[in-house]
Amino acid sequence: MSFREFKKTTEEVVRKPIQGTSLFNEYIVTRYHVRLGPQIFSTNQNLTDIRIESHNASKTVSAELLKEKPYILSNLRQEVNDQRKKERKSMFAKDCFHRTPYSANQRIAYHNAKSN
Repeated sequence: MSFREFKKTTEEVVRKPIQGTSLFNEYIVTRYHVRLGPQIFSTNQNLTDIRIESHNASKTVSAELLKEKPYILSNLRQEVNDQRKKERKSMFAKDCFHRTPYSANQRIAYHNAKSN
């Protein structure tokens, strides 16, 4: 087993209250789970919410721990970037992102129709 290993991606629904009302907005947040040594870290896409996952709960990582062990943040950043790159590659591989170029006759017909 390597020191750094990508475990999984999860999606959570987060409720954020609208200020001054009893209403709230719901957002879908993607979390990336990465094993660094014996611990599993969970983070969002922007690395603003980093947690240490355990069997029954998660604990927010303190700023002191990140200053003490800077390799945590750099390894998390690298794994999240690699995973996002894979996600974008699979998304853009779908048929809806591939258009066949127009033939010469179609371009001529289009320009002729514009001038009529």
